[in-house]
Amino acid sequence: MPFAAGTVRDIPVHGLKLCGLTWTGEFLMFSEAVSNQIMALDPYSGEVERRIPCPEVRTDLTTVGGNLVQVVGDRRALRVMDPATGDEVGEIPNPRPGNVLCGLEATRHGIWLGYEDLRRIDLRGYGDLELLDTFAVSGRPAGVTVSDNYLAYADHAASTITMVDIDERREVASFSVAGNPTGLTWDGTRVWYCDYTTLQLRAIEVPGVDKG
Repeated sequence: MPFAAGTVRDIPVHGLKLCGLTWTGEFLMFSEAVSNQIMALDPYSGEVERRIPCPEVRTDLTTVGGNLVQVVGDRRALRVMDPATGDEVGEIPNPRPGNVLCGLEATRHGIWLGYEDLRRIDLRGYGDLELLDTFAVSGRPAGVTVSDNYLAYADHAASTITMVDIDERREVASFSVAGNPTGLTWDGTRVWYCDYTTLQLRAIEVPGVDKG
């Protein structure tokens, strides 16, 4: 049975379908599928500082090399965008065509891609997205993030966030959270998630998440 995780911060936002979430070190960037925008929110003031148009927004969002990468369209491609101008830099096909890519997170290890229908999270290289590793999970990943030694994924329908020990290759804890989580990110202290149901960005603390 999942443990209950209390919310330590919540920020209401304007939107109807919250999708992806990433932490830039300054802003919580979140995407919204009705307005088809990516928004930069100051976590201290709770105000949106910048809006970037992004047609066909779907599911998760991350940052790579200073660019934003957003899952887009029914094809679940990866759109690369300049966060300052909103210009499209390029588009990368879904490495598993036809499968439901939802979770997305870039780290020093490579780029992590979570597939809802496959119950699987891949780790791929930055060059040509070659498959480096893959993790079978018990839930359906809607969002993915990584904290040093742990891979975390959100299960929207189950209202849970599950931690996977990367070294031991096993799920070590699952937390029941308020609402229904979609996009996930890690700010160095807390796990943030988009609550699709109540239209908030919420933060939880996960004890022992960082072995270092």
